[in-house]
Amino acid sequence: MCLFSDSNGFKPLTGYRIPEPKRVLGLGGAGRAAPTLTDGVYMNPSYSSFIPIYSLTMDYTKFNGGRTYNATVQDSRTEMFQAGLGFTRRDQNAAINIGASKQALQNLGFGLGTKILIDDATKNLTFDGSFSTSFLANEWFATSLIIDNLMQSKAGVARNLYRTFYLGTKFKTLDVVQIYIDPVYSPSYAAGKKAGYAAGIELGIMADIFLRFGQFINSDVPYINTHGSGFGMGFGWMGPKLFVDYGYHHVGSTDSGLTSVNAHSLSFTVFF
Repeated sequence: MCLFSDSNGFKPLTGYRIPEPKRVLGLGGAGRAAPTLTDGVYMNPSYSSFIPIYSLTMDYTKFNGGRTYNATVQDSRTEMFQAGLGFTRRDQNAAINIGASKQALQNLGFGLGTKILIDDATKNLTFDGSFSTSFLANEWFATSLIIDNLMQSKAGVARNLYRTFYLGTKFKTLDVVQIYIDPVYSPSYAAGKKAGYAAGIELGIMADIFLRFGQFINSDVPYINTHGSGFGMGFGWMGPKLFVDYGYHHVGSTDSGLTSVNAHSLSFTVFF
């Protein structure tokens, strides 16, 4: 697998995965059972049907050896289906993500996602997709099943894109506490353990401020395209038609041998 390095010798993988939304970084990679606003385009398109708004997000991530810029727009107000489009620019490649969803029942939704990866050096395109379904059992429990990298082509595997199953769960208690537990399983993954998890907690403070903490073990680290273990923390502020998120993500170990990787992310979302 191709590598590049900076002056400090850091060597992130040049493959590509979904950009991790900032709220999710603060939760340690958890939160697939209830992604907010445009996060669903990348993590779980099926949930978008339950957020009937129009939103536009701009975000930036800086980590050891690289950076990521991202812009996403989503319209979940249409009756036929709900859809979003995102563009990601990295130091060595770019990607286009499309997510579409349909609400089958009042508490059940289905979604499909597509990713198109564009390599700067070769101009080659790599295609893959995802399937997801979300079930909102009641006010305190929701769950989602996401199958990412459905095709698992040779080109995708070369970018470390293995077929991966996520079972997202969300528990709400005391009206201001939300707990997320996301087991993950990649049956063909060969660089380390095939199974892991991410877990996080979100605390509502003063109705418009949210504090987040999370941990991940043998789970995805999308911005360096490998699996690893570590923790995350962050906060969010929801104003009138504006959502601001900050996430800090620390990776203590990875399957590629990298250690002590830190990421800082900031995003702004306008919604109406």
